[in-house]
Amino acid sequence: MTAFSSQLFELLKSYVLASSHLTHIEASDCKILSAQISDKTSHTVSETTLKRIYGFAMSKFKPSLFTIDVLSNYCGYKGWEDFCEKQDKKALKANHENIDWDSLGHQAAKITNFTLQALKNKSGVPFNQTIKRDFLDKYFEEFLNGDYAATILTAPPSYGKTIALCHWIDEKLAANITTGNNDIVLFFSSNALMNVLISGKDFNDWLLALLGYTLEEDIISLLDINKRKEGNFYLIIDGLDEHMFKNSWFQLLLDQLMDIFSFYQSYSWFKMILTMRTATWINNRHILDYEHPKWFTGSVFDQQGNNNVPPFNLHEIKDLCLKINPEMQNQITADVAASFNHPLYFQFYYKQYKDNFSLNNIDHTCIYDLISNFIFTKVYKGHHATEKTLLLKGLVENMDFKKREYDVDKLKVNSLFNQYNQAYKELLSIGFLKETNSSNDSQFNTYVQFGNGNFLELAIANKLLHDNNKLFDSNLIKTINQFFSNNDLKLPIIKWSIMHAVKNGQQDNFSLLSNLDLNLKEKSDLILFLGDLLNKAYSSQNTNAEIAGYFKQDCGDGLFYYFLGIEFISTDYRKTLQTLLKFELPNYKKILIYTGLAITAALQLDMNSLESYLAKLNGFSAEDYRKFAINPLDCLTAIYYFFKYSVIKKDFFINITRFYFNPPKQDRSITYSETNELIYLLAGYTLLICQQPRKMLRYLNALQKMQGKDQAEITGYNFFSKILTANSLFFLDKVKELKAIHDNISDLFKTRENSFTPYMKLAFYSLKIKKAILSNEYSTIPGSLKYLNQTSDKSGNKFSKIFTINLLLNNPAIVNSDPAFYKQLASNNAKILRECGLSPEIFSKQESL
Repeated sequence: MTAFSSQLFELLKSYVLASSHLTHIEASDCKILSAQISDKTSHTVSETTLKRIYGFAMSKFKPSLFTIDVLSNYCGYKGWEDFCEKQDKKALKANHENIDWDSLGHQAAKITNFTLQALKNKSGVPFNQTIKRDFLDKYFEEFLNGDYAATILTAPPSYGKTIALCHWIDEKLAANITTGNNDIVLFFSSNALMNVLISGKDFNDWLLALLGYTLEEDIISLLDINKRKEGNFYLIIDGLDEHMFKNSWFQLLLDQLMDIFSFYQSYSWFKMILTMRTATWINNRHILDYEHPKWFTGSVFDQQGNNNVPPFNLHEIKDLCLKINPEMQNQITADVAASFNHPLYFQFYYKQYKDNFSLNNIDHTCIYDLISNFIFTKVYKGHHATEKTLLLKGLVENMDFKKREYDVDKLKVNSLFNQYNQAYKELLSIGFLKETNSSNDSQFNTYVQFGNGNFLELAIANKLLHDNNKLFDSNLIKTINQFFSNNDLKLPIIKWSIMHAVKNGQQDNFSLLSNLDLNLKEKSDLILFLGDLLNKAYSSQNTNAEIAGYFKQDCGDGLFYYFLGIEFISTDYRKTLQTLLKFELPNYKKILIYTGLAITAALQLDMNSLESYLAKLNGFSAEDYRKFAINPLDCLTAIYYFFKYSVIKKDFFINITRFYFNPPKQDRSITYSETNELIYLLAGYTLLICQQPRKMLRYLNALQKMQGKDQAEITGYNFFSKILTANSLFFLDKVKELKAIHDNISDLFKTRENSFTPYMKLAFYSLKIKKAILSNEYSTIPGSLKYLNQTSDKSGNKFSKIFTINLLLNNPAIVNSDPAFYKQLASNNAKILRECGLSPEIFSKQESL
């Protein structure tokens, strides 16, 4: 049988529509078309099959031989083979003066179609479910419109270069058929060059022989304008990477390629397109003469990596997901897109969930699971697994963590590669390692690097665990703190170590996490990761008796209080807190978890969830609440009544007055302090709704005297205490005092922005707006509000957003200074309140207490 050709099948589909007198097809037409095919051929192609063929239903496989035979018969051919043969004859039919160009195109098409089919079959995601890349059309448009003869696509392995190129070639060949273009595409992968080099043939001679030409005939057919049709000749080689060949062979191949480039570069119809890994490009671009004006390299998307192929963008990830499963309803967030913008990781995820593809399984541990499976399959299993492990360990031993030097000088470890040569080649081939040559005229510099940051982080974590007898304990945490202080690798290394602990039954040591030197943003990230990891462990308890026993006990204080903090509130924090409820907690800890969940719901203006958590909290006895200095249920009930009914419960504020005039004796135990800090901040935010600033300041001063905390220490409690103080100063028009707090936090933000959690950033931008109002700096407000809106969307915190917006709406100076801005604010405010089911009068002036 004739090999399946995507281009010819697309042509057949158009013939089917023409035979049915349809200019275009809708899903509803497939039923009618099925009946017409049955009437004409006496064979049935179902409505569902036609929907798959024309893209109205998901299809993971190419159509069967029976289906394409019936469709060919419907269009007047004996079958698929007859259809293909007649299309080939049409392609060969030409005037005598053009016969050489046409025969050359026919030979090239055979090779190209074979290469396309082979590469498509290797696609990790079935090729018909992959997408064309947005950037490539623009890239090739610039290349073809300029005076260039050659270009190159460079990116790390499994970055989607090959699939993107296959889509582009498919479109190019389809255009040849439908528009009568005379372009010739000769496409093959570097695998095809192996036999050429082994046989000792010249690459150019081999190409000509493959196309059925001698050197003289080729020059006549291609260079003689009288024998050549208008069109380009594309020589495309995919995967031209040095790890595929012996070093001397690869250099010989590059030299011969450059001979071809040198010979044809002056002819506008000759276009050479190569793809290779970034490391190969870096190591050999001097041979490829990349600074030659006829070479086009496009825009480099990753300056450090020298990649000109970008990762997936959000739009492409959405398209790819819908192509795989058109019925998928999940909304794709920017965070998810950032995790899956690497085509390799998307491919891992697809393979794991291809039977029921959706994004429901994506959480903060997902990438780590996928990489673990990849490493297990590609490194820890199969041939040379021991050698690969020892080689990686040796590489990490030659790094300098304190100096942050993770690229290993090959000269220093060359004995390792001599000892584990085959393992090294395999790690290069899968992209786990890469070798880059940055030598100059005075020094030889060749470094071995890990293929990406994830692989590096895992290798370092494994080395540290190996040196620590594979234990997650205080010694490991001390080592991580010592070598990776203020280092971006620190958090991922901790996560890999925690995954190791869970898989090896060491989760009881998680109470030691409080010993980690992490900023609040890193701690927030780790908490979300740990919550998802524990949730997965809980789900597997039916098959793991040790894990089942772990959850049938109280969560230790060290781990429990590590999770608590108003600064951690974000869209995902709710799920993390719910994970703690899977433990057998005492009632006071359950109250704290439900309080945290209720605070999250209140800040997100989710009244239904807030009502549900209040019902849970009402189920505890009065005795259960005696452990708390302030009753959290009273605070949350006051918030609920304010939002739901625009009513201020005066009894709560009377109780707060009693509290700060007669504060309870402070229990100096750590547990008591950590239990109440969340409640103290909750009470402070509850006080906001009465807009009694002096009452707030008296309350905060009482807390400071009672606790004696160091306000200079950067903790979530200290940060939000300052924010609450600034809110009170705002209502008292204390410009100087508020500015002092603003400047203090602003200085921190300038130097430690990456340590601020989303909720802390939101509070800071709100403070900037308050300071601008008091200082009459109205022109700065729109910019700060823009950042506030962005951070609100990220954290899910709507309360702070509408509270700040209503401060602006109730300020006459804002109305007078910029009526259009005021109108937009009012519109946005009304929309948020309407979406949350809240009264527009909720922030009107309240009765004084």
